[in-house]
Amino acid sequence: MPHPTSGKAEVLPLFPLGTVLVPGMRLSLHVFEPRYRQLVADLLNAEGPGAPEFGVVALRQGWEVGELGDVYDVGTSARVTDVLPHPDGRCDLAAVGERRFVIDSLDTGAKPYLVAEVRWLTEPAGEIGSGLATSVRRALDIHLRTLTALNADLAEFTDLPVSADPRALSYAVAMLPSLPMLDRQALLGVADTAARLKAGRAVLRRETELLRQLRAVPITAATFRRSRGTS
Repeated sequence: MPHPTSGKAEVLPLFPLGTVLVPGMRLSLHVFEPRYRQLVADLLNAEGPGAPEFGVVALRQGWEVGELGDVYDVGTSARVTDVLPHPDGRCDLAAVGERRFVIDSLDTGAKPYLVAEVRWLTEPAGEIGSGLATSVRRALDIHLRTLTALNADLAEFTDLPVSADPRALSYAVAMLPSLPMLDRQALLGVADTAARLKAGRAVLRRETELLRQLRAVPITAATFRRSRGTS
């Protein structure tokens, strides 16, 4: 099904990662590769109002990108909130996820880093039935309590939004590092809030039951990145 979009295509620099960024999610990166150091420099030197923005897309596999098929076509823009430069050219970058987009085309030659033409995805509410958001919050609470019972490190869960807004709740589920990346990517691409809430509730119930049966906590992508470093 085609993604509902609004407006004309825009050019956006891309930062592929081994995880999924969703609207409202905070992102911290330690930037050391020359191409991404150049991306940050170009962002900071760009003219225009507001904080600089780049796109984050999840890698389908591996750590390199040569073709559009190497990354998922739906990603999220990241608004830079802080940059801490280091004397050797590296930097620590903080950003927050803002708007979803779908990639129209990918340019691997114009810059050392990826550049894409993207279209912004709309955010329709859909038909949010009575009690849907409440049932999702309940499923989320049960999932977190199950993780706690298994002595999981919940430090990565502290930034989950507590808003009662259904859209924010739907994306809070997609932020969970305990969920498989494929599920988080699928939730990011769901067309409307109501459908995302229903899909998120199903994923939460499935993963909570798996936790109870296996009595083990999965290693999250963030844990793996800490052992490997970021780009």
